[in-house]
Amino acid sequence: HGDIPPSHFIPLAEETNLILDIGEWVLNRVCLDYRQLQSKGGDPGRISLNLSLKQLRQASFILRCRSVFRRHQVSPTAFELEITETTLMADPQRTVRLLDELYAMGLHLSIDDFGTGYSSLSALQQFPIGTLKIDQSFVRDATDDAGDATIVRTIIEMGRSLGMEVIAEGVESQRQLEFLRSNACHYGQGRLFGEPCTAQDLLALLARQAAGSAPFGHLLQRADGAVPRSA
Repeated sequence: HGDIPPSHFIPLAEETNLILDIGEWVLNRVCLDYRQLQSKGGDPGRISLNLSLKQLRQASFILRCRSVFRRHQVSPTAFELEITETTLMADPQRTVRLLDELYAMGLHLSIDDFGTGYSSLSALQQFPIGTLKIDQSFVRDATDDAGDATIVRTIIEMGRSLGMEVIAEGVESQRQLEFLRSNACHYGQGRLFGEPCTAQDLLALLARQAAGSAPFGHLLQRADGAVPRSA
């Protein structure tokens, strides 16, 4: 069938609990790639991983995370776990305890697809969240739709007022980037900055960066604190 997009297989994996095996495989694989990149002189920066509700509710999840990081000799501070608003609010009291443990390990935490769920300002303040990621559905039409533009501006302002970093997802055009810059969004993520790539391709990209040949140099002239961030 060729490549199958996550939107097709992730819901099925959630239903069958296969997401637990997939999640553990991904964490192990990313830690392995991270160590290899480091050993070859690369600086991968912070790596983001999606965290599902099933994983968060797994009794041994915290212990498994510690075990994987220890096995690969990778610091948890190099990783960020992305949690959707829906997952965050499914069982807030239990979730905040688990997130506090993950945060205490050194992991960074972010809310993915922000704006599509039902979290409140008071709810956001009780979780150890450091980053808001604006859902791409709002970013996509922000330059043409006044309503989406208002939502994006509001999320940026709210994130900044709470001392959080704000990342706009799905940035695919220069117009979108300029809009985000003008509204002081911290970061942009999307195909404008780079296509998905293998660990080997990433190593080559990092090598070019280290040599002073910035892959996104033409995008790095920024204003108002807005900084591009690769996909």
